[in-house]
Amino acid sequence: MKLYNNPRDKRVFVPNKAGGVSLNFGHPIAWWILILMTVIPLIVVVAVTIAVLA
Repeated sequence: MKLYNNPRDKRVFVPNKAGGVSLNFGHPIAWWILILMTVIPLIVVVAVTIAVLA
């Protein structure tokens, strides 16, 4: 899967040919969306899982 990366494009969400939207990783807000929506929840889930099992 190729990531959309066009810094000159001002849109954060870019329409796909398949009908969905992709993040424009040339835009700094897209990186914050990725971090806030995937990385931080993953860290929380791992921390809680370790706390429960320990």
